[in-house]
Amino acid sequence: MKSNTSSLTIKQKLGYGLGSSASNFIWQMVSFYLLFFYTDVLGIPAAAAGTLLLLARVFDGLNDLVEGHIVDLTRSRWGRFRPYLLFGALPIALLLVLTFYTPDIGVNAKIAYAAVTYVLLGIAYSFMTIPHSALMASMTQDANERSSLASFLMASVYATILVVAATTMPLVNLFPTRQIGFTATAAIFGILAIILYLVCFASTREIKPAPVRKNSIKAEFKLLVHNKYLLIMLAALLFTQAANDMRTSSAIYFFKYNIGNKAFYPLFMAGMIICMVAGALVAPCLARKLASKRNLFIAGTLIVVLSSTAVIFVPYSNILLITAGLGVSSVGIGITYVMIRSMLADTVEYGEWKTGIRGEGIIFSTFGITNKLGYALGGSLSAFLLAGAGYIPDAVQNKQVLDVILYMLTLFPVIAGVLAIAIMLFYKLDNRRYDDVLKDLKERNG
Repeated sequence: MKSNTSSLTIKQKLGYGLGSSASNFIWQMVSFYLLFFYTDVLGIPAAAAGTLLLLARVFDGLNDLVEGHIVDLTRSRWGRFRPYLLFGALPIALLLVLTFYTPDIGVNAKIAYAAVTYVLLGIAYSFMTIPHSALMASMTQDANERSSLASFLMASVYATILVVAATTMPLVNLFPTRQIGFTATAAIFGILAIILYLVCFASTREIKPAPVRKNSIKAEFKLLVHNKYLLIMLAALLFTQAANDMRTSSAIYFFKYNIGNKAFYPLFMAGMIICMVAGALVAPCLARKLASKRNLFIAGTLIVVLSSTAVIFVPYSNILLITAGLGVSSVGIGITYVMIRSMLADTVEYGEWKTGIRGEGIIFSTFGITNKLGYALGGSLSAFLLAGAGYIPDAVQNKQVLDVILYMLTLFPVIAGVLAIAIMLFYKLDNRRYDDVLKDLKERNG
C-alpha cells in the first residue's frame, strides 16, 4: 500500500481536477446564467427570483450536513467517495436540463417549477461535490501535494468556467428561441459532465484506508464545533463567495446595460478566467515559499480589493482599462480559491488531532454549505438590489440601476474582501503547525 504522504502522479492530479470540471459545467451555468434565465427567459419577477435563490440555498446548505454524514458512513469496494462519481453523474445532468427548461405554464406555476428543480439540483450537486472534495484528504496528507492537487483542481475549474462563459450564449443563440437554446445548452454541458465524472472515478484512488469506526451525527457536530480553524476559514469563505457570485452574476448585466456591448461579455469572461488560471497555477509555488497558506490568501484578497477599488473610478467608455483592472482582480481570486481548498483539507487532520474524530465528509460538506450560502447571499442580494432600483428586463435602465450594477461588480467585492482579511488574521495553521499536528497524529495512532 502506498504511503499517505506519497507523491501523486500527474494522471491522478489531472483526473481529480476533471471531476471538479464536471461539477462546474453544472454550477457555473447556474452561477452565471440562472438569475438572468429566471428574469429574462423564464419570466419570473426579479424579487421572486431573489427570494427563491435565498430560501433554496439556505435549505440546501443545511441539508449538506446530512449528506456529509451519509458520505462519511459510506463503505464500498470503490472506497468511501468514488462511488458517488460513478452513480450520481446521470441524475445531476438530467436535473440541470430540467432547471433550464421553460414549461408553458403561468407565472406562479413557473416559480413553483423553478423552486422544485433548483432544490433538487442543489441536493444532487452536494452528493457529487462533497465526496469529490473529501477525496483530496484521502488521496494524500502531504501539505504541498494538497496545494498542488488544489492547483490542478482550480485550473480545471477555471478552464471549465472559460468554456461555460465563452460558449453558453453563442450556443443558446444557435437555436430558434432562448428557451430552447438554454435547455439544449444545459443538455450539452450535462453530457460533458457525465464523461468527466467517469474519468475522475477511473483515474483516482483512495490510497489511505478509511477508519472502520462510524461516527454519530452528534460526534461529527462536536468535530465541527471544536475545529476553530475550519470555522475561521469558513467565515472568510462566506464573504468571499458572496462577493464573487455577485460579481459573476452582475457581469452580464454590466456589459449589456452599463457598457452597451453585450457581445463583449464572452470575450471579457474568457480574459477573466485566463487570469484566474494564472493565479491558480502560481499559488502552490508561492505557498511553498511563504510557508503560510493564510498569508497567501490574504495577499490574493488584497489584490482583489485594490484592483476592484480602482475600477469604480474608471469611466464606462474606457472598456480596456475596466477589463485590465478586473483581470488583475481575477488573478487574486485564483490565488485565494486554491488556498481555500488546500486549507480545508488541512483542517481534517487538525480536527482529528483535536477531537479524535476523522470526518472528511462532514468537514467538506461545510465547504459546500458555505459556498451555497455565499451564493444565496450574493445571488439574492443582486436580485433584490436590481428590483429595488427599478430594473426592467430588456429596457434602457435608469442611473440608479446602472450604479447598482457597477457596485455589484466592484464595491461589494471590496467590502467582502476587507472582512475576509480581518477574519483570516486569526487563522494560525501554517505549514509548520500542520506538520507538528500530523507528526503527533502518527505517533498517537502508532
